[in-house]
Amino acid sequence: MKKILILSFAFLFFLGFTSCNQDEIETYQNTDNIYFSLSVFPTLINGSLITTDSTGFSFALDKPAIVDRIYKIPIRVQGKLSDVDRKVKVAIDSKSTAIEGTHFKLPDNIVIGAGKAVDTIEVKVYRTADMKTNSFLLILNLEENESFATNMKSKVINPLTNKNMSYISYKLTFDDKLSQPPGWFASFLGVFTAKKFFLMCDLMHLDPAMFNQKLGSPGLSVADIQYYQNFMKRYLADQKAQGNIIYEVDGKEMIFP
Repeated sequence: MKKILILSFAFLFFLGFTSCNQDEIETYQNTDNIYFSLSVFPTLINGSLITTDSTGFSFALDKPAIVDRIYKIPIRVQGKLSDVDRKVKVAIDSKSTAIEGTHFKLPDNIVIGAGKAVDTIEVKVYRTADMKTNSFLLILNLEENESFATNMKSKVINPLTNKNMSYISYKLTFDDKLSQPPGWFASFLGVFTAKKFFLMCDLMHLDPAMFNQKLGSPGLSVADIQYYQNFMKRYLADQKAQGNIIYEVDGKEMIFP
C-alpha cells in the first residue's frame, strides 16, 4: 500500500511538472526583439573587451586607391530562431550629419537570415573629399515591424554619470583626417607629413594601418623604425644625387633625421 501511494504521488508530480512546462511554452507568444549586439556582448577594442553603442573609423591611413569601405554592424535576436529570412526595419536618425547616397549606402534589404540569431547591417561608406576636413555621423535606429519588437531600449552604464547606452540605436562616425599616428617615431622619422608617410609605405611595401598601433607593436620596434629611417635616408640621397630632389607639399626638401 505504501509503495502504491509513493508511486501515485510521483505520477501526479510528473503530470504537474509536465503541465507547467506546457503552459510556459504555450503562453510564450511575444514578438521577438531585435537589438544591436555590441551593446550587450563585449567586443575587443584597443585591447579591452567593452560593450558599446557607437564606434568610428578613419580613411586617413588607407592608401589613396581605397575609395570606400564596408562597415559591418552586428544585430541580434532576443527570442526564437526562424526557418525563413526576417526583415529588419532600420531608420536613419535625423541627427545624422552623413548624407545617404553621398557618404554612405545601406543595403536594400536588411534581414536576420534563416536559422540565425545574429546577422549584420553592412554599411557602405564612401570616401569623399569633404571628409578631409569634416567628421560625419550616422545614427541608425531599429524600429518595430511585423517580425520584431524593440522592447529593449537602453541601460545605464555609469550611475555616477547617468550615461545611457542604447540597445536599439547605433552611432557610426567616420572621416579622412590624417594626423600623426601613434606608431610614428618622430625622433627617427622626423616631422610627420602625409607625403613622407605614404612615400615610405609605398617604397617599403608597408601597410599604413600598421602605424595606428603603439610603438613596440609588430613592425614598430626600435630596430624596425631605425631600418625605415636608414632606408629612406639612402633613397632620398640617391634621388638627390641623380638630380631628382624629393620635395614636401610646401616646397621644402623632404628629410629624415
